[in-house]
Amino acid sequence: MKKTILILLLVLMPLLVMAQSDDPEIMKAKEETAVVFDLGRFFGYLNTMESEAPELALSKDQMKELYEVLNRFLVIDRIEVDDADETLLHMEEELLTLDQLIYVDELAIEKMENRVSSTGSGGGSGGGSGGGQLANYVAGGAFNPLKDPSKTIGKDVAEFFNYLKKKLGK
Repeated sequence: MKKTILILLLVLMPLLVMAQSDDPEIMKAKEETAVVFDLGRFFGYLNTMESEAPELALSKDQMKELYEVLNRFLVIDRIEVDDADETLLHMEEELLTLDQLIYVDELAIEKMENRVSSTGSGGGSGGGSGGGQLANYVAGGAFNPLKDPSKTIGKDVAEFFNYLKKKLGK
């Protein structure tokens, strides 16, 4: 009997996961929260820029501001979409130089093309937003992928934050 239940669960689990991804609330949340994931990726791109394009290195003032922004986001349990959107807009329009922004945009385009091509070749969705995180978001609970060490975004943000702390002597 236990084996039958286990086999039934193994067969039904993928169906349940697929059904959840078709949930209109989850789909709406995925659209709404895209900017939060974009913000996390943005920090990862800045980290790449720092290591691969020294001619575009962040100034001390830029580093200080980015450190403060990250510090603010890493202590909260829920990132609000409007806050992420305003922060990303500020960094793009006021904090980075044009050359830095162009570099970051080129990285973003390259990564997006890689995600799209891997999705088309059976590599999975690549979205990484996770049903659990989105379910928490919909329920009004914790939602902060920037501090999730099990996800690439969380790892990239932590690496960049540690880099800033070291450079700023914090």
